[in-house]
Amino acid sequence: MLLYLVRHGEAKPENEDPERGLTDNGVKAARRMGEFLSFMGTELDTVIHSTKKRARETAQAITESLKPEKEVHEEGGLAPNDDPAAWVARINLMSEDTAIVSHLPFLDRLLSLLVLGNAEKRIIDLKPASTVCLKPAGDGKWLVEWAIDPGVIW
Repeated sequence: MLLYLVRHGEAKPENEDPERGLTDNGVKAARRMGEFLSFMGTELDTVIHSTKKRARETAQAITESLKPEKEVHEEGGLAPNDDPAAWVARINLMSEDTAIVSHLPFLDRLLSLLVLGNAEKRIIDLKPASTVCLKPAGDGKWLVEWAIDPGVIW
């Protein structure tokens, strides 16, 4: 099983769009990330995204190229300030290649919990539309397989 943590693309300011959907550049970066992941042979079973518009739009953009085997759906508990601890237990029970599209600081904290067991230590600077691939290391810990920033592939 591989786990992909994807930060949503660049979002509009709240005064322009109260729901904070993606900017045109945010959509382009997310599409480009999906194209790159597809080119690299990434296969996903499931894509899970937060209930926020920017995460949903990012999930839609990346899955234009990556066609998940099973589903794309939204779930609660993935908002910026949600506690990632509940997701650690859930992720450790997963057996399918899964992408989670969410926000900062949630993703920073989830990544740190999975890799270091400590949500307060930051590992990677996740820019908008960045993706981190993790693989199980055993004992509930995870290893960073790779990380990519859309600026590198654009």
